[in-house]
Amino acid sequence: MPTYKDEERKTWYCQFYYTDFTGARKKKKKRGFTTQREAKEYEKQFTLKAQRDTNMTFGSLWELYWRDVESRIRSSTKNTKQNNVETHILPYFKDRTVASITVADIREWQNAMLKKRNEKTGAPYAPTYLRSINSQLSAIFNYAVRFQSLGANPCHQVAAIGKKRAPKMQFWTLDEFNRFIAHEAAPGYHLAFMLLYWCGMRSGELLALSTNKKLPDNALDIYETFKREKGEDVYTDPKSDNGIRQVLIPEFLAEEWRDYTQALYGLTETDRIFHFQRTALNKELKRVADLAKVKSIRVHDLRHSHVALLIELGYNSHEIAARIGDTPEEVDKTYAHLYPEAGRRIVQELERHRDGFAEKIAAAEKIEPQ
Repeated sequence: MPTYKDEERKTWYCQFYYTDFTGARKKKKKRGFTTQREAKEYEKQFTLKAQRDTNMTFGSLWELYWRDVESRIRSSTKNTKQNNVETHILPYFKDRTVASITVADIREWQNAMLKKRNEKTGAPYAPTYLRSINSQLSAIFNYAVRFQSLGANPCHQVAAIGKKRAPKMQFWTLDEFNRFIAHEAAPGYHLAFMLLYWCGMRSGELLALSTNKKLPDNALDIYETFKREKGEDVYTDPKSDNGIRQVLIPEFLAEEWRDYTQALYGLTETDRIFHFQRTALNKELKRVADLAKVKSIRVHDLRHSHVALLIELGYNSHEIAARIGDTPEEVDKTYAHLYPEAGRRIVQELERHRDGFAEKIAAAEKIEPQ
């Protein structure tokens, strides 16, 4: 493997030819290595990646995978994926060759994750968080199977850790929300929590609201989300196409919107009306919940609270999905436990139809139903 000493910079570099995935022969040069060994290892891994050889390290596979998916996912998802892989996966597998990672290695990694604790809180990781990391590892191996000639995904032979969904959903009843909102004195936070509870929107959708997104017919035009990322304001598309929607709001909420926005000095049509961030919303929610002596929930749980209210009012999953920007299937899957009377109503309806059918048969045969 040709490596060379850069006498002027006192570093090493490598220069070599390789064949890319199209079969073309190309030249590669890379400078700045501290040692000759680092330069040789770079050339080795680069060549293995170019040839789709599973003797490459897992770290090299991750680089290929990330280059492939980075442009296909939302910016908010990028940061989460990168952080999860760099924190929980690469420390275990980075220097292992892909082909050498066995089912037993996956099992050992899972056991380590089950014992691992959150550095900030000291608590074990939530089952849903563990499942998402397990799924990310499996996705990288799936990529290797499909595009890098790996024979099989070792994750498929081990039961996944964690759970797909949280064991219990938190939400507020209308009474609990009314007790909470009565203690919120800040106009901005008051309107924000009212919109979250009465519209079921996501926090990113809320933070993206500007005056031109309030339509004349008392509908909110939702088509983007907002977040602060690395010191920059970032606007992205909603989580899915269903997220692009217009949400009608009741008159009491439209009136509060008008009072609040008219009091904001120098506000233009495209300016965001809320200038706090998601973390500030969560802190304020907890502070006021403690004052109101209602159970503590997350900002996202106000969305669940809105759905719970709509279910209590008798709306079906299609109507609810259209309002919150989701699919009926997801609403059914996520909120099925909030329909406790559904099974009883079904049985009663079946009984009613059966009895009615028996009466018709009896009348036709002129015999008394038993």
